[in-house]
Amino acid sequence: MNKKGILGLIAIIVLAIIGYVIWGGTTTESVSNTDPVKETPADATITREAFAPVTKDSTDASLLGKLKNASVSAAETGTRVALSNGTAKFSDGDVKGTITMGDVAVETAVSGAKYALTSLSVNSGDSSILKYVVLFENKNGTFTDNSYGVVGDRVEITGIRADVVSDTKGVNQVVVSVSFLDHDKGEPLSAKPTLPRTKIFVVENGAFNPAKELTL
Repeated sequence: MNKKGILGLIAIIVLAIIGYVIWGGTTTESVSNTDPVKETPADATITREAFAPVTKDSTDASLLGKLKNASVSAAETGTRVALSNGTAKFSDGDVKGTITMGDVAVETAVSGAKYALTSLSVNSGDSSILKYVVLFENKNGTFTDNSYGVVGDRVEITGIRADVVSDTKGVNQVVVSVSFLDHDKGEPLSAKPTLPRTKIFVVENGAFNPAKELTL
């Protein structure tokens, strides 16, 4: 099978699994960094591989360049700052830190709306470095940050993909899968993360729906 055929097969598998996990399978609540990860009923390894065939090399460099000068929020405080070449400092009372955009960016469109997705790191001056996936809406070239989803503390985001999937009512929605490296149980957060995971976000009404987040 040629490369194009293999990619097509992966896409079919991804869409089938997305439909089962998001709308046909058992739902899973959001988890924090301290909560044990709840697996889906399907085999976690197979599901993770199907959801995360992307790498940093697949990013849209032109889109990433535009986002690196967007206005964003320091999600912990709500303080808004304008990025300059992908970074900015923020201050809110005693909380001070740095926001840094990652090196992954993708875009998609559904029901007339255009979206872009990338990652952000927020360091508030302590050892914690929270990683987020950010949903921007693109209106005539102006990018507005509509929604933020927490991926984890001191994890390494390796890829982001966005698939348009129809729900059981035939309504098209964007399903975002973020592949990342996490820390294993008992592993110190100061160590380099090595455990592959995938987090799923569902976009509804222009924002992530927290009730449909899944960590695989």
